[in-house]
Amino acid sequence: MADQPLDFKRAFKAGFFASLFNDRERGLELVNAVMDTNYPPDTEVEIETLTGVFFMGIQNDLALRVGNTVLFLGEHQSTVNRSVTVRFVSYYGRILEAMVERHLTYIPGKLDLPRPVFVVLYNGKQEQPARQILKLSDSYKEPRAQLETDTFIELQTVVYNIHDPENAELVRKSESLFGYVEVVRRGREYQAHGMSATEALSRAIQDCVKAGILADYFSKHAAEVIGMLSEEFSIEEYGRALGTYWKQEGKREGIQEGIQEGIQKGKREGKREGIQEGKREGIQEGKREGKREGAEENRLETVLRMRDLGCDMSLIAAVTGLSEDAILRLR
Repeated sequence: MADQPLDFKRAFKAGFFASLFNDRERGLELVNAVMDTNYPPDTEVEIETLTGVFFMGIQNDLALRVGNTVLFLGEHQSTVNRSVTVRFVSYYGRILEAMVERHLTYIPGKLDLPRPVFVVLYNGKQEQPARQILKLSDSYKEPRAQLETDTFIELQTVVYNIHDPENAELVRKSESLFGYVEVVRRGREYQAHGMSATEALSRAIQDCVKAGILADYFSKHAAEVIGMLSEEFSIEEYGRALGTYWKQEGKREGIQEGIQEGIQKGKREGKREGIQEGKREGIQEGKREGKREGAEENRLETVLRMRDLGCDMSLIAAVTGLSEDAILRLR
């Protein structure tokens, strides 16, 4: 893998975080801060970061092999992406392919691999816990209770919110990490006061240089950092604006869907209620009709009995309301 800090002018340009920490000294400093270790300055550090255009044009931010015992994979995020564990699997696989010759994976015996550590440093504006764990298994479709713990791949990523006060000590353990946080923080503050991203970052870098924060680094790379961070800031703002837009669109669509569902539900409930009401009215009408039919049958039976008893026809007609001809036709 590359044994020099990443080149700003490579085909796929690194962000500020990647350009800052793909350096043996600053990278080791970051590892010691995040892992709470004490690797001495002369510890062997190899930069294993993927530098070619990778999966769908995506590259990882940082991969350091420290003392041949730890492989530190670090990512910067301004929005916590819970699928980062899936990307880490891809990065780790590609890095292993470069670190380990393929024929060695077929020989008997055990390979000695550096222990992988997966870390995300969250540097965004939204509230996030000081520390959280993301697991690859959270993305599995099957419930975790059904998984055999000794037969499935697990990858755990720890996410540190580097703006949370609980992580202030961690940040201060690394001067470079502190400088990274400070530049972004001041840049956002100036931008919030109406400055453009470029103006805000220029002012933030000037402040940091005056305060002795990353002064040597900025003396060489200030222009590149302003360009990279301006782009990152713009992407953040675009992402938030886009998120707000789609939230409003989703709300409107949801209202329309809710209205349609309400209409359909109302129709179904109205139909059920109408059927029940119709049944009730049908029962009542049936009763009334039955009563009328029963009364008519009783009247006819009365006519027949009176006629069979030899009652006078004029009397029967007067009692029942039927004509004498109708009485005679009855069977």
